[in-house]
Amino acid sequence: MDAAKRRLIWDLVQGSVSENSFIAQFGAVPRTTPEIVRTELEESLTDRSPDNLKYALILAFRFGLSRQWAPLLFKLVEEDWHDSHEDIAHALQNLRLPSTIDCLYRTALRKHDYLAYNDNYALAVKCIWALHDIGTREAVEKLQLLSQSDLSAPIREKALKRLSALAARRPDDPEPVYRLARDGTVRPG
Repeated sequence: MDAAKRRLIWDLVQGSVSENSFIAQFGAVPRTTPEIVRTELEESLTDRSPDNLKYALILAFRFGLSRQWAPLLFKLVEEDWHDSHEDIAHALQNLRLPSTIDCLYRTALRKHDYLAYNDNYALAVKCIWALHDIGTREAVEKLQLLSQSDLSAPIREKALKRLSALAARRPDDPEPVYRLARDGTVRPG
């Protein structure tokens, strides 16, 4: 991604360019052409460019996530050359794919030097919420493992809280409304 594209994305985020103007200058519509964002994500991985990854993720969140990107997001969240792990975990949470469970669990257990200052364990908490939102038997098992782990007390407590919330659901509860509402930002393919 060149500097002009990064500047254009920044201008869109700041509101100094309209979405229509952005699309005209960008040369394509990321919302209807998910390959554009996938290509930017792939290039950021190949180039190991933290800045390009941040801008590609901005495009992904702005124009909609695609389930097709899950394997690429797995690779990115396990890399150490960037500091976008929380954003990627949030993307995986929004996708709510059972195939992401093991990746989310591993990510919750990982420690990154750039997060050493963070007593809130934001990355682990995002992974815990993602496992909660997936809510399958396997996701519950991973939450149970996290709640019994030798990780910090706040992480264990967050996992226990999400397990309690899952246990409180009635078996006949439909998908919570907030999940259905968020699906509007996720592409089916």
